Amino acid sequence: MASRETKAAQETPTDRALTELGRTLLAAEPIAAGVIDQVGQGVRAEVELTMADLIGDDRGEVVFFNDSGVRSLGITTDAAVIADGSAQPHVTASGADVTGYNFVTFNNGVTLYFERELDLIVHRGQGT
Repeated sequence: MASRETKAAQETPTDRALTELGRTLLAAEPIAAGVIDQVGQGVRAEVELTMADLIGDDRGEVVFFNDSGVRSLGITTDAAVIADGSAQPHVTASGADVTGYNFVTFNNGVTLYFERELDLIVHRGQGT
């Protein structure tokens, strides 16, 4: 049976990184808002989704409720943005009151509503 000293000597950088991540999560310390995308050399959002991940209501409306306090959301899609702004008084087909939410409408018929505090990053790419 290996001693603690032997196990510590065999610890890899990945092991140390996972240990540190666990400590950070347990201590409830904030994690950085974005990390560098090494391929595109741009900032990536805290949460990354593709258009295929979004499930709209009967009118193609999707509401991103931000109960977790996420600061940035990335959407990868090949659909183009055709409108954006702040929602006037409006209730979605699913019953969500999105009055005052920011929104972005894509040319595939999807409209995404999200809270003003959230930064939305649209990445061009395969995401349908």
